[in-house]
Amino acid sequence: MWVLGFLWTSAGIFIGGMIAWLFKGINQRAHIIYALCTGVILGLISFEILPEAVESGDWLSTIIGFILGMMLFKVLHSRLNFRQGKESHAKKNLYIRTGILLMLSFAVHNLPIGITLGANQQPDLAKALLQTLLFHSIPEGIILFIPLILAGFNIFTVLIISLLVSIPVALGVFIGSFLVHPLLNTIFMSFAMGMIFIVTISEILYPALHKSSVFKILCGTFIGFGVIGFYLHLL
Repeated sequence: MWVLGFLWTSAGIFIGGMIAWLFKGINQRAHIIYALCTGVILGLISFEILPEAVESGDWLSTIIGFILGMMLFKVLHSRLNFRQGKESHAKKNLYIRTGILLMLSFAVHNLPIGITLGANQQPDLAKALLQTLLFHSIPEGIILFIPLILAGFNIFTVLIISLLVSIPVALGVFIGSFLVHPLLNTIFMSFAMGMIFIVTISEILYPALHKSSVFKILCGTFIGFGVIGFYLHLL
């Protein structure tokens, strides 16, 4: 099961990365892509991560994990704060930093998903979880790789990062097969949710607002939010 979880997650993220690859070379419209990604991420949080976290535990543990996730972001943000040089280099560094922070956020988020998969003993439900995991990972891959591809990373990097981000799923399956605790799931999911949320607002939405009008960015955000809501409804 841990092998299947790892492979299906990697496949979903890689497919998302390949879709993001189609956006290569359109740096002038990166702000529009970022607005769409903002909506997609906020949709994932609203429709999937937040309900799962509350269902696994309670609102208090969810809020605590959320705050801890944002606090960790502040620490990582200060550590990954590259020196600003020429404008082109500064933009590339911003894309790299955003990609790294998103990669860490999704990796943390994937651990409780693996735990849930590992704790499940029903074959039919396991099959459904694997399918959901695959399709759930596609938009995450798109979101994750757009800034890295805009920074100039090649397709080989997409493959390697897809594998790295999927490792926590395999680890979670191994842990879940021995021990699963609802509170642990809640803390991990809300922790990742806090990181993903603050990365989205400060590293994706905020720069986009400086590159285009507020109306265009909000329209793109609402479109992304609606699309991911419809997408998850179909799963």
